[in-house]
Amino acid sequence: MRLPIINNQILFKFLILAIIFVASSHVFGQYRVEALIKKHQIPESKLSIILEDAESNKRLIEINPKKSRSPGSVTKLFTAFAALDLLDKRFQWKTEAYIDQKFKNNKKVDHLLIMGGGDPTFSIEDLEGLVKKIRSKGIDEISEGIYFDLSFFKQRKKSTGSFDQSPLRPYNSMHSALIVNSNRLDLKFSFTPGQKKLDVSPLFLPSDVIIHNNLSIGAGNCSDFRSQVSFREQYRKKLLTIVIEGVYPSNCLEKDHDLAITKTKHYFFGAFKKLWLESGGKISGYFKKHNKNSKDILIAEIVSDDLSSAIRLMLKESDNLSARNIFLSLGYQSNRKEYRLMRRLSYESMKKNKIHWHYTNFIENGSGLSRKTKIKPESVISLIQKIDEDDKYSEIESMLPVSGIDGTLKNIYRSETLRGQMRLKTGTLNGVRCLAGFITSKSGKEYRFVFMHNNFDEYDYNLRLFSTELLEMIIREEVN
Repeated sequence: MRLPIINNQILFKFLILAIIFVASSHVFGQYRVEALIKKHQIPESKLSIILEDAESNKRLIEINPKKSRSPGSVTKLFTAFAALDLLDKRFQWKTEAYIDQKFKNNKKVDHLLIMGGGDPTFSIEDLEGLVKKIRSKGIDEISEGIYFDLSFFKQRKKSTGSFDQSPLRPYNSMHSALIVNSNRLDLKFSFTPGQKKLDVSPLFLPSDVIIHNNLSIGAGNCSDFRSQVSFREQYRKKLLTIVIEGVYPSNCLEKDHDLAITKTKHYFFGAFKKLWLESGGKISGYFKKHNKNSKDILIAEIVSDDLSSAIRLMLKESDNLSARNIFLSLGYQSNRKEYRLMRRLSYESMKKNKIHWHYTNFIENGSGLSRKTKIKPESVISLIQKIDEDDKYSEIESMLPVSGIDGTLKNIYRSETLRGQMRLKTGTLNGVRCLAGFITSKSGKEYRFVFMHNNFDEYDYNLRLFSTELLEMIIREEVN
């Protein structure tokens, strides 16, 4: 049998094409990253990493891009994007006060009705402004309490302790059509060793909320505070008591600690009552849920800052209340503002904007504080790319925490190499560590980055050290 003669020129071209194919199928930087993964003994199956050159869109690192992961607060990027798409950055929330028309121009009213519009940023200063506007109408006395219209949102609330049995932690605050100061109590602990005296002073304390200090003084440092001091609520006869128990560390001369109480309506009523009395007004009675009717007359309103301000708070500080309220406001014109509808609207927004959206992706409540939310890394990097390339959404990048400087990255990545080089949204739950956003190398080269680690088993490898070394490699351009 005679074998065909192979032309050397054809063979040479074939070899060149084969080399090009192999080179193009290899993701640049992959070998270095895989070596780093092995060095830190991290199971690769628990990781998803994508790094893109922002100029060429070339993938430099690609590890498990299609694996569904729990994203934690990286979910807030999707909430921010959908909000800018569906609401416009000039969108504002309103909080309104009404009286029944028969009491018009009277100094005394039976009830005041306050209608919540879903403002997640409504502050004590805003409430003070509302009180002043009401008082300017000549109303001096409210004789039978306040009606709260909470109909803006239809979504039912879960217990604030349902996620991790820590109901008073601020990150667990539930959505609300009417909420002031995020239900927060900002407490300052001051210990004077010579007198063995411990003072607990709230920055603002609503009426009918009291602090009961049962702390003893003992060993420990400020770093031991959370493990040694506990907080619980007691609600009885329209009085809310915050009981503080445990052992206060004697080496902790001063400590700031914040809580978010679970009694949203009681907190709002107490804050209003305190400010109303301080204004010289009189008030009796308590609160009651009651929807506005056609006979009610608007006498005062507070309009929030625009949507961009709330999104900035949500992204910089990873504020869950803002995320939940923004998410539920996506369909602000709808009468049924529930998670189910908002999911559909947000998914449609992704698809309309040609963001890679897989049918298995699921966003539970817009905040990422969820064990049910799952998103593929490919969807996250696709969103990052859209933010990077579309002027309508580019401001999201400026709202992200900056490494070593502000937000949730203020106290991490502070080395000379990393500080100021990254704008990343963090996502942290038990078993979940995620980062997504933008990285600038020391030479000024721009990258898009997604890092998702899910491991719900106990592990002893140092994930923070691994991620820090990985980020330093990227910034030094050692993955090209």
